[in-house]
Amino acid sequence: MTMNFPLMPFRKEFIYIKITSPQTMKEFFEPKSIAVIGASRNRGKVGNAIFRNLLRSKAKVYPINIKAKKVEGRKAYDKVFKVDLAIIAIPAPYVPQVLEECGKVGVKHAIIISAGFSEVGRKDLSEEVLKIVRKYGIRVVGPNCLGIVNTRWMNATFFEGMPEKGGISIISQSGALGVALLDRMIEEGIGLSKFISVGNMLDLGIEDFVEYLNGDRDTKVIALYVESLKRGRKFLEVVKRCEKPVVVLKAGRGEAGKKAASSHTGAMAGSFEVYDGVFRQYGLKRVDDVNEFFKLSQVLEKRTIKGKKVVVVTNAGGPGVLAADACEHFGMKMVKLPKEVIKELNSVLPSAWSHNNPIDIIGDARAERYKKVFETLSKYDFYDLLLCILTPQMMTEPEKTAVELAKLSRKKRCFACFMGGEKVKGAKKLLKRKGVLNFEEPWEAFKVLSKLS
Repeated sequence: MTMNFPLMPFRKEFIYIKITSPQTMKEFFEPKSIAVIGASRNRGKVGNAIFRNLLRSKAKVYPINIKAKKVEGRKAYDKVFKVDLAIIAIPAPYVPQVLEECGKVGVKHAIIISAGFSEVGRKDLSEEVLKIVRKYGIRVVGPNCLGIVNTRWMNATFFEGMPEKGGISIISQSGALGVALLDRMIEEGIGLSKFISVGNMLDLGIEDFVEYLNGDRDTKVIALYVESLKRGRKFLEVVKRCEKPVVVLKAGRGEAGKKAASSHTGAMAGSFEVYDGVFRQYGLKRVDDVNEFFKLSQVLEKRTIKGKKVVVVTNAGGPGVLAADACEHFGMKMVKLPKEVIKELNSVLPSAWSHNNPIDIIGDARAERYKKVFETLSKYDFYDLLLCILTPQMMTEPEKTAVELAKLSRKKRCFACFMGGEKVKGAKKLLKRKGVLNFEEPWEAFKVLSKLS
């Protein structure tokens, strides 16, 4: 839809909301043809990296380079032609001219990788680009962004590698942080559906992609890195309708952070307290760091938990105490064990076990002892989730215990806290394969789990 008439400020957002249809957004994730404008022969250049990544995509990819005859063995073109998606990776001053050429040949979707716009004070360039966008009805991601990843279709970024397929979709206002997130997902085997680096959000913003991902069948959880919101009202309207869990890592807590955010994407970050209050009101789950960002997203990818009643099974008294402290601090309930449960546990545990929750089964516990406790607890519904703590004494069997916990996880909502390093490395890998999330310490576990219900 092309608009050639001036828009009043209060009308602009409304009109753009109308034309951001699912089909419009789909072209960014499943384009059949892509032009990389600025696809260099030099492997040290951004345009070359993007082009090489896209050679492994499901799309037909065309390098646009006015000086080269070939790029990476593919015929190069000296001008753009109509494609589903144009990716622009050239110096910022040339972007308006190239975008104008895209508009003239009928390109309707563009990702502007190039930096050097409002984030460095060049608002004139941003305004020029926006004028062209409105003139031709082009939808734009960026500028100053990393690009887009769809694990089922393409890697349209200059990050090398691809996480395994999964249900977590990430929208990031920082491209560099996005690189770190993607790399960590590969390292830890965390599944990704979509990744979007929104950059300066000159046209499309975080809210547009949240709206799209809410209707995306491959996305189970939407995870955001946010510095600022340009269209706050639309964002709230979108998240209010969103049927999927939304995790938010919000940057810019203090004055230094706000200043850094402003210079990063050229947008002003508002009061952190206001953001925090609004997020709570609309049911968004705010996290404090990248580790919590991933842990909470992974838990929510499976399903939410209704209730705060917890049972802890541990072979170590100290970590059990830490768990009790953390449970109380984060507003969860260390539920009292029913008499019949205590009676049954008495028949399978040494007399020195704790006789309360946390269920301390003593430091010499082998996998068989954990198994008997799990079998007992599997019969009852007095708790909402179970946390299994293990520290590696000489007689402990971490991997065999992990197998027993995985069996229980088929019936109950279970999490692990296998504490240590080398001695529990194999067990952690096994838990990962079996779909049981492991936390490094009780505090981390309860901080994340408290945000589920």
